[in-house]
Amino acid sequence: MSGKLRWIGSPQIKQVMELVGLPSFLLDVSTDASGQGQFRFGHLNGQYETETGIDVAALIGKSPHDVLPQRQADTVVANYERCRISREIESYVELLELPSGPRWWRTTLSPIFGAGKGGPVTQIIGVAVDVTQANQHEIELTQQLSSQRAASEKVRAFATNSILDSKSPLRSILAYLDMLRDGFLDLGDGKAQHLNTIQTIVVDAIDELDEVLCSTDHLRESPVEFVEIDLAHMCRDIAALVDPEGRIAMTLPNLPIDGDWAVTQVVLRCLLEQATFRAASSIEVTVEELQSGVLAFTITDDSAFEQNGAEWGGDMAMAAALVKERGGELTTTSCLTDGATVRVTLPGVIHYAKAAHKQMGVG
Repeated sequence: MSGKLRWIGSPQIKQVMELVGLPSFLLDVSTDASGQGQFRFGHLNGQYETETGIDVAALIGKSPHDVLPQRQADTVVANYERCRISREIESYVELLELPSGPRWWRTTLSPIFGAGKGGPVTQIIGVAVDVTQANQHEIELTQQLSSQRAASEKVRAFATNSILDSKSPLRSILAYLDMLRDGFLDLGDGKAQHLNTIQTIVVDAIDELDEVLCSTDHLRESPVEFVEIDLAHMCRDIAALVDPEGRIAMTLPNLPIDGDWAVTQVVLRCLLEQATFRAASSIEVTVEELQSGVLAFTITDDSAFEQNGAEWGGDMAMAAALVKERGGELTTTSCLTDGATVRVTLPGVIHYAKAAHKQMGVG
């Protein structure tokens, strides 16, 4: 336990927190009869109130479920409990609905231990950094890049078709030259040399067009850069935004993956938003690895929903465009008795080893 925070008394901690130029909060930690962690806000510094717009005085002594919407409270409590059980510093990005609107935070939780060797976690200090602007910028760039790549693909297709259209008559010229040479009698008047010169020019032109055709490959999609994604956390954050009061029962995946963070975030948010709007009472989200480097996300709700690609508009159209741009597919099916299903394939891999380790802990 060397190097870890020991109990130094709430007054001292609160004084230090007020000196920190970042939003921070102190949780008082206890356990109930079943050994489950219980968390109450002991202190929130002035910077927390300034940046979130929340009246911090109203939070003191309250549990997250006392002051936050049901699903959002479930999400943050799961984070706190993971820190309590692991007894380690936990850092993650979370998306929270605040009075000022949805905001992304890079939150770091540090456990504080009671006196004695192996003392219990008695408090947790949380420090948050607002990363909304950076994440929004990444999402906007991803969407812009998708449009640019779509335009580039049109240019590539136009260039390809134009080059193929140009090569066809050139090949016809070569065919005519072969016909002229058939039975051609060289009288020494230079006509044979003219025919050879024409053939050389045409062959060179075809070769140059082939080089240009190969060069259009740079307009194709660049390789996707994968990052590690806590899919469980991402889905919980999205669920808390689209269904804050927990009206819909949601079954969400609990698997860490590698993938394109911005595309996964945008697509899942669009699809979960749509599913929440349609669903009567339940939604299930699953993920599986179809093959190496390809993930399939399935969102099923208990509604009767039928829509094809030609009818997609708004957020669904944007999601479909992002999926297609990444080489994936978005399909929908529905049945009056079995509900509606949206299936999306995207580049990515599942961390099965990390998933097994995670299931031994919390969240």
